[in-house]
Amino acid sequence: MNNYIKKILYLGPNGSNTQFACGMFSQKMGLDVEYVPISTITKTIEILDEADSSTAAILPVENSIEGIVRETIDNLVKTKSDIFIQAEISLPICHCLMSKGKKEEIKKIVSITQAIAQCKKYIAANFNKDVEILLYTSTSAAAQFVSGQDNSYAAIASELCAHLYGLNILEKGINDIKDNQTRFIFLSKKNFKDLTKQRTSIAFAVENKPGALLSVLEVFKKYNLNCIYLESRPSKKVFGEYIFYADIDKGIDEIKEALDEIKSFCTFNRVLGSYHSF
Repeated sequence: MNNYIKKILYLGPNGSNTQFACGMFSQKMGLDVEYVPISTITKTIEILDEADSSTAAILPVENSIEGIVRETIDNLVKTKSDIFIQAEISLPICHCLMSKGKKEEIKKIVSITQAIAQCKKYIAANFNKDVEILLYTSTSAAAQFVSGQDNSYAAIASELCAHLYGLNILEKGINDIKDNQTRFIFLSKKNFKDLTKQRTSIAFAVENKPGALLSVLEVFKKYNLNCIYLESRPSKKVFGEYIFYADIDKGIDEIKEALDEIKSFCTFNRVLGSYHSF
């Protein structure tokens, strides 16, 4: 199954939640490939954009607490080649506080933006206001960094990271909401025809005038399409111009007519993928 994929890029280093997602995708999709950790989401997509069709990537795209991972979506929409979401999987996330020292020694907490946000109530309740927050590219990179620092540094990362990088777990399950899940996507230039398509993601822009977005939403209503996610992001080209991202809970074959119809209302339109939900 899908034996044309030889290499998969993922947000590393070792111990990241994305690496764990790689294992779950491999199990469900029957993959036996080389996995390559990349330092940032942006760099992962840039490398995939230049690679041939035997390379794929796995990245986080949404968290149940903090919402969309903007770095993933913003970079995906500007790729030069045809990269599509082929599958998605949602996994539970359990954050741990870890350090070489003790909790009372901590003066700096290091992690990725999303993990810090998911634990902000815990941080406020357990540390003084002068505790310094340092943002890193991933939870595992934060743990790796802290392993080389003194006892005043702590990381928020997975339990696996503590074992990999020789850190003491000071407290487990520190995320403010215990039912914390992250959705990961499998990106590839090859279409996985053997996977059923259950969800479609699109990006589009409309003219900056009253009712422009409503025209698109009325098409969704006309075809009885459930838009389960909708968000706007700056186009990064002209101030005041936005790109909308939408997830529709049907495969591409079921919504082709609707997508063709909304084109007349859009100044930009792109299908980001029609994919399987595990």
